[in-house]
Amino acid sequence: MIEEASHWIVRLQSGQASDEERQAFQQWRMADTRHERLCRQLENTLGVLRLPVVRKGGSEVVRQTLAAPSSRRRFLQQTLVGAGLLVGTGLLGSRVLPVAELSADLRTGTGERRKVALDDGTQLTLNARSAVDIHFGERRRELYLHSGEILASIADDRQRPFVIRTRFGQATAQGRELLIRLRDENSLAIALRTPALIETPGGSLALASGQQVAFDQHGVGAAIPATGAESAWIDGLLEVRDRPLREVVDALRPYRSGIIRLDPGIAGLHVSGLFRLDDSDLALDTLARTHNLRLSRHTDLWVTLSAG
Repeated sequence: MIEEASHWIVRLQSGQASDEERQAFQQWRMADTRHERLCRQLENTLGVLRLPVVRKGGSEVVRQTLAAPSSRRRFLQQTLVGAGLLVGTGLLGSRVLPVAELSADLRTGTGERRKVALDDGTQLTLNARSAVDIHFGERRRELYLHSGEILASIADDRQRPFVIRTRFGQATAQGRELLIRLRDENSLAIALRTPALIETPGGSLALASGQQVAFDQHGVGAAIPATGAESAWIDGLLEVRDRPLREVVDALRPYRSGIIRLDPGIAGLHVSGLFRLDDSDLALDTLARTHNLRLSRHTDLWVTLSAG
């Protein structure tokens, strides 16, 4: 949501926003009560969505900010930090405004995948818009996933368990490959080539190799077989097998600067297909064409997918 707000704030302050874009902003603002609360806080604290940094910098700063997604996020976050908007409500807490990501040991931006060799020989792959901290000690190896998704190909070390933590709980791997995806409402653990122990404040589960399970602070869900498509993103692909459209759109968002608005009326539509993550325009066009949906491009930063 902060990513979306940053687009609108910078664009509206550039002096170049069209009437259509201003109308699109109002639609975004009214589409979700969280958007409205965020806008009100920005107005009350910063003054009707006017950021002093933008006014001082002039149009050149605006153009540079719009051109660089990671810079745009840092710009907005720094402004919000200075305005004191990081505390108080859950809306602008660490779950929405990921301040910890700015200093994370490893980060990826929009549309970026990254492979890293860790000190113990583990190979770590980060999906787009992911952030992780590394804590290796004498007794255990631990990663903390702040956002996004990672795949760990784990080096053998029987003296030091390999643990991946999120805000919902942790997964301790007992073998080779473990994938963890952090979502708004829970985390997903996929034991690709390893059993894993899933632990949360509300319960635990021994996850067998080849299974996946969702977990949150309340407990662990029921394990189901992994399909093999969960790690296709490593090769730049999104492989979908009879999944809700909302999941497909959620997977495309980290690969696109701007907003993909999905009509709630079609969010549950089940779809299948193979899409290139690095070409979100083609993926959206294909979804619209093959499922008789309507794709509306309001601006370069705003598209809407709705019923045909």
